[in-house]
Amino acid sequence: MMRSGIAIVVTCILVFFFVAGEAFAADPGQAQKKVAAQACPVPATSAAPDVSAMGERVVALERENLVLREDLGKARLDSRTAMNELEKRRAEDAARFQQKIDALNADLAAEREKQARRNHNLWLAIGVVAIGVIAAN
Repeated sequence: MMRSGIAIVVTCILVFFFVAGEAFAADPGQAQKKVAAQACPVPATSAAPDVSAMGERVVALERENLVLREDLGKARLDSRTAMNELEKRRAEDAARFQQKIDALNADLAAEREKQARRNHNLWLAIGVVAIGVIAAN
């Protein structure tokens, strides 16, 4: 039962390809003709396309393609150079900013140390005064 089902499916596929092949074989080169007509449109007055005009058109398109590729390459190089310069500038700014942060942190640490010495001296003075008051009584 299973083999007959597979045989039917394979037969249907072969029939489809046979019919489709006949349909495509009826007009060979139709796709090429369509592409050629789009690339170089034929004026309504002439029946056959001018081969030299088509050749010139192909050469012109190849030159234009080359110019566009060169422009694209230059644009990529320019953008890459600009990105590198921006990255370099950002790194320099970050280094300068970090230096400022380090300097401010050092100033802050020095100020804390100075304030700690003042507080220590203040408490020592209060202690001496307290001992003097206790000794006077």
